[in-house]
Amino acid sequence: MKIIQVYKDVHPFVRGGIERYVHDLSVFLAASGHEVTVLAASDGLPDGGHVRMEGFTVDGYPCAGRLLSTPISPGLADVLRESEADVFHFHLPLPTAVMSWILSGRRTPYIVTYHSDIVRQAFLLPLYGPFLRRFLGRADRVLATSPAYAGSSRWLAGLSNVEIIPIGADPEIFNPGDEADTREHSDYFLFVGRFRSYKGIHVLLDAWKTMSDLPLLMAGGGPLRSQIIQTVFARKLNIRLVEDPSDEELVRLYRGAASLVLPSIHRSEAFGMVQVEAMACGTPVISTDLRTGVPWVNMDGVSGLVVPPGDPVALSDAVHSMTEPSLRKRLASGALERALTHFNAPELFSRVEAALSNAIENN
Repeated sequence: MKIIQVYKDVHPFVRGGIERYVHDLSVFLAASGHEVTVLAASDGLPDGGHVRMEGFTVDGYPCAGRLLSTPISPGLADVLRESEADVFHFHLPLPTAVMSWILSGRRTPYIVTYHSDIVRQAFLLPLYGPFLRRFLGRADRVLATSPAYAGSSRWLAGLSNVEIIPIGADPEIFNPGDEADTREHSDYFLFVGRFRSYKGIHVLLDAWKTMSDLPLLMAGGGPLRSQIIQTVFARKLNIRLVEDPSDEELVRLYRGAASLVLPSIHRSEAFGMVQVEAMACGTPVISTDLRTGVPWVNMDGVSGLVVPPGDPVALSDAVHSMTEPSLRKRLASGALERALTHFNAPELFSRVEAALSNAIENN
């Protein structure tokens, strides 16, 4: 198959959960013998252009700037119209792609992975909503990443073409490692993600005011970096930043952590891919009870602990609970088992491959 995936950015040029998913899926599809191209906004790519990597191609589409992180790309409709493909795979939210596809007039089969509702650009929904509903309704398949999100999104409600295919982690990469890597000696907690407000960064910093004896590593980067550094310095918090770690370093961080902490507070956190990566490394998770896939991925009392969003006291209590060795050991075991059973990336990618193939056969 000639497959074109469409999103605004792609790993490693931009680091984030969806960007990583698009990259990893492209590697899998290319290794399976398919011709894969990722269309991404030109301003997020080196020299704005054409990159060959790990068996697939990344092509930049014109980008005149961004509005609340959404590319402004009036030329994308022409790119979609002229691209050679047997099937397209769109990753949403991306209003630019939805409108460009409709404007292109193209009738090539397509599927959609619906990662999240629009949150930051919600003011667009009165105008954009009808086009989004039409776009989703005409897709051969709309892949939701969790039953929780499919059941709580008004844009997926009533669609007959929704299929649940979660995001996974590759156990060849994300795994507990050697026996020497044991949680018995874990002496730090770990946050992994972009430094953005919806991640609950301020809640995390507030919670850590009472935990001078427990180190926290914050791995990532983003717009709140300077604010985090200032707060850590002013409050003398036991927090260290690890900026944009490599994939190898990230695995080491997961393996060595007492727990991953994901204190997200908004619906923008639709799944929490970092939870799956940590769990696959045998690391339990502390996350929040959002009406998304987050607490479905990390099951309270099974693979970790789940606390109310926006509550630094509850978050602090959960962190202290995770220092109890027997609880941490039980949850670490449950995390690994759940990751291997439900979030095995190659198995899940095979289901996406089947959805792409079926889309061609059905048209």
